[in-house]
Amino acid sequence: PPVILALHKAISQHSWCIPFSVDGNPMPSIRWLFNGAALAEGRYIRTHIVEMEHNSTVLHGCLQLNRPTHVNNGNYTLLVRNPLGSASRNVQGVFMENPFSFNPEEPIPGRFLRDPLLGPGGTHPGHRPRRPQVSVAVALAMFACLLLSVMLLVLNKCGRRSKFGISR
Repeated sequence: PPVILALHKAISQHSWCIPFSVDGNPMPSIRWLFNGAALAEGRYIRTHIVEMEHNSTVLHGCLQLNRPTHVNNGNYTLLVRNPLGSASRNVQGVFMENPFSFNPEEPIPGRFLRDPLLGPGGTHPGHRPRRPQVSVAVALAMFACLLLSVMLLVLNKCGRRSKFGISR
């Protein structure tokens, strides 16, 4: 059956690496859990087998994390399995301290939890107050159209004929 020989804390190399060594014959499959849920590997998080010892069943590798942040902090569980059995071991990964004084996934304290543009009760979309930004934008657009119209009118009236018969 598979055996986890070593699972170490994350170390910073070119990217972060959680090193491990496993043994098993037949060769075990390797999976990871992050905080108890299956870890989806992809472009930025992947299992990399560093080396396989010659004439041995031991695999050395690491879970590579490319530029992890505080969101990646948590409990990583290595799961190995082959037809003869399975094994698991945990390690805590700490890559960066939370730069926020609050959890960015939670609502900001002191802010409205409902849409402030909705009327009383929050169920009457026809009673929305006008946004000041929209009113200013509409006023500026109307002013620009009026100015353009006046300029075209002046150019059309004044630039129609020359008194001296000279074309411009």
